[in-house]
Amino acid sequence: MANDKKVFVSLTGYDFKTFEAKFKEIKKFNITEVAVFLSALPHKQHKYVFELLLKSNIKYIPLVHIKEDTTKAEIEFFKKNFKTKYFNIHNHNFSDIGKLEPYLKNILLETHPEVEFNEVLLSKIGGFCIDVAHFWRAKEIQSKDYFQVLKFKDQKLFKCNHLSGYKKGWGDLHDIKDEKDFEYLKELPKFVLGNILAIEVMDTINTQLKMKKFINKILKIS
Repeated sequence: MANDKKVFVSLTGYDFKTFEAKFKEIKKFNITEVAVFLSALPHKQHKYVFELLLKSNIKYIPLVHIKEDTTKAEIEFFKKNFKTKYFNIHNHNFSDIGKLEPYLKNILLETHPEVEFNEVLLSKIGGFCIDVAHFWRAKEIQSKDYFQVLKFKDQKLFKCNHLSGYKKGWGDLHDIKDEKDFEYLKELPKFVLGNILAIEVMDTINTQLKMKKFINKILKIS
């Protein structure tokens, strides 16, 4: 694997209190670069996360996971304050993507097992953010979206990734119990990996830092 790849810990959570706890860890460990996952947080609580981001020591957010209710103003907030280049969105939230003009080339598609994606819309945005656990599940069940992704393997569309655990026959794991949950990364084809690799788990930042070391070892990232 190329050494220009970098793994980032992430701000994740289903509620604002969980984000608050992770912000305290970010300060404790003096972390200045993170990915942000807003997809599970109610939209009305986003503004509180934004306030904490501005007060934090975070300088760079390479990737933000957005959803259908994300506004152009929110995209601009991240680009202006944290030099954010990429925003990924699920394929089922893809239909109203035009509202985010002129930032479509900053938007990346996250595929999902058993859900085909619109290849015409893909051509209008920046490429893929492959959730590698989703990809591995799609490979396991030989779903249609897996073969769709393979069609693009020789193109430079694979910019970012989500990294979560994986259990055969089950799929992605967002609460990691064992380092073995990441063993499947050893078998990933190189083409699906971009340079920005965001850990997508609900575990604490402290646990994510331990997982980052293990992932770096597997992917041979210095």
